[in-house]
Amino acid sequence: MNAANILVVDDEPQIRRVLRSTLSQRGYVITEAKTGEEALEWMRKEPPDLILLDVNMPGIAASKRAVRFGGARMRRSSC
Repeated sequence: MNAANILVVDDEPQIRRVLRSTLSQRGYVITEAKTGEEALEWMRKEPPDLILLDVNMPGIAASKRAVRFGGARMRRSSC
């Protein structure tokens, strides 16, 4: 079984570093993005299994970010 790929989107390097360290120790593959635009690029290349997104990042407004991410082609699972 392949490890789940998690996309961590946060403009704060220390938050990304802590999440990468914690999650990779548990066997997850971590991809990092500093901006919403960078996250969208990663999502087009390799859709993640899960996105951890800082909704207070500067740049794209939260509602626009949700619409853009929701429109990207990716696998979805129900909770």
